[in-house]
Amino acid sequence: MANVYKNVQAKITSAGSYDDMYESPDATSSLVKTIKLFNTHSGDLDVDIKVYDASGATDYEWDKVSVAASNSVDLLTFNNLIVLEAGDKLKMQCATGNVIKMTASVLQISRPTEVTQT
Repeated sequence: MANVYKNVQAKITSAGSYDDMYESPDATSSLVKTIKLFNTHSGDLDVDIKVYDASGATDYEWDKVSVAASNSVDLLTFNNLIVLEAGDKLKMQCATGNVIKMTASVLQISRPTEVTQT
C-alpha cells in the first residue's frame, strides 16, 4: 500500500453543467481533506457540488455554496473529509464558466492489484 498526498487544482469550465473536478484513480481510495473554492468573477455565484458513486453509477448531492465575488470559501471544516473509492468523482457546476477555481488536498491510498481483483 502506498500513500500519496496530492494538491489538486481544477476549475469549473462549463456554464450550467457539471464538471469532474477530481476522480479517484483505479485501485485507490482517496481521502479529500480540504476543498477551497475561489471566485474570480465580478458577482457572487452559487456552486452545486455532487459526489459520483462509481459502484452504483449514481450522483449524490453533497452541498450548495455561495461564493462571493473575488472571495473564497472552505467546503470541509471541523475535521470533516470525503472518502472516495476507485472511480468515484467530485463534480461541480455554476452558472458561469471559467471563474470558479478549486484547490483540494487529497490523500490517495493505493492497493496492490492482486488485492483489488476478485
